Amino acid sequence: MTTIAYHHDSRTICTDSLTSTSQTIVSWATRKCHRVDDGYVFASGNCAEIEHLLAHWHDNQFDKITCTFFFVDDEGAVFFGEIRHGRRFLEPLSLNWAIGSGANWAIAAMDFGRSAFEAVEYACLRDKSSGGTVMTYRHDERSLWLHTPITSNSSLIVNSLAPGNNWR
Repeated sequence: MTTIAYHHDSRTICTDSLTSTSQTIVSWATRKCHRVDDGYVFASGNCAEIEHLLAHWHDNQFDKITCTFFFVDDEGAVFFGEIRHGRRFLEPLSLNWAIGSGANWAIAAMDFGRSAFEAVEYACLRDKSSGGTVMTYRHDERSLWLHTPITSNSSLIVNSLAPGNNWR
């Protein structure tokens, strides 16, 4: 899966860049921010279901998919989203939140005062399905969101947080 964290006070979303399927790593350099008609989607879940979500975003008619996502509209409002009964449902966010397999780790880190970046870094230490580069998407830099470079081998970023290092 993945870890995607939203830090409400800083209006920042951070993601890992690992994509895996079953027991296999597919990519260390996956961008998890996608442009849709009226904003940006940051999705967690099965790759085929995420592609279905993006392909059918405009008509809001979906097969039975289970991915969750954050949606940032063109005005900058941030929502938690999910698909229920074949339709998209959005809930405005007014607090820190995270999605994906590392969500509980990331939420706990933010509860203890960490940034979204630090929360995703921490989740990558604990969640077997999160890793790679931590990408940062700041609210006031939306025009750059799809142009941020991703490195293909960034395991050192995650491994630098091994026990004994200064993550506090």
